[in-house]
Amino acid sequence: MNELLLILIAFCTSSLTAVFGLGGGMILIACMPFFLPAAAIIPIHAATQLVSNGSRALFAWREIEWQFTLSFLLGSIVGGVLAAKLTSLINVHYLPLIMAVFILFNVWGGGIKFNANPKGEFVTIGFIQTGLGMLVGATGPMGQSTLVRKGLKRDALVTTSAVFMVITHLLKLVLFGFLGFSFSQYWQLSLGMIIATTLGSWFGTKIRHRVPETNFQQIVKWLLTLLALHIIYTTLTTN
Repeated sequence: MNELLLILIAFCTSSLTAVFGLGGGMILIACMPFFLPAAAIIPIHAATQLVSNGSRALFAWREIEWQFTLSFLLGSIVGGVLAAKLTSLINVHYLPLIMAVFILFNVWGGGIKFNANPKGEFVTIGFIQTGLGMLVGATGPMGQSTLVRKGLKRDALVTTSAVFMVITHLLKLVLFGFLGFSFSQYWQLSLGMIIATTLGSWFGTKIRHRVPETNFQQIVKWLLTLLALHIIYTTLTTN
């Protein structure tokens, strides 16, 4: 039942992101500590979100703005490799705590932002987004906030951000494989979540233009806050 519930959550959060372009991946990873051991959260989330973002980009591929992706890819490779070395030194019990603090920082602290257009902007964003992604899982809002500043409309924003996350999650899967994580013991759950996120991306893409954005950000903000606080409490009160 726990696995079926997590698969349903994956469908709902993938649909949410396909409609609004944000929120789904972070809500999903905030729910996963209640279903999975700490060491499995980020790798399984990466596998699921790779397909979720890939399908979302594929369903509306004509809207992708490709000019930003190469720089993002170069930065992501460097950031991911360096973070992989750090990941092996961290006690996995505290990974949910790191994720929860990062979620609260994004929700209430505004996240990591660039107030100007620095040289190598998307190289830097790829470096930080993928590097942090090895530790906290859901870092999509960072790249997305930069794309917003470029003036992209919602369809282009959703699909280009999805391509960024495909790069991030693919690199994470490769690096966690090198670190020795065994995906085989979670193959049934991963497959179920992958199917659910693909269907969620399709469903969300179909209804995107029918759903108003009123109050969406406030609802997501408070939901993420409650989930993060619960993760902090659970992590600190269990051994």
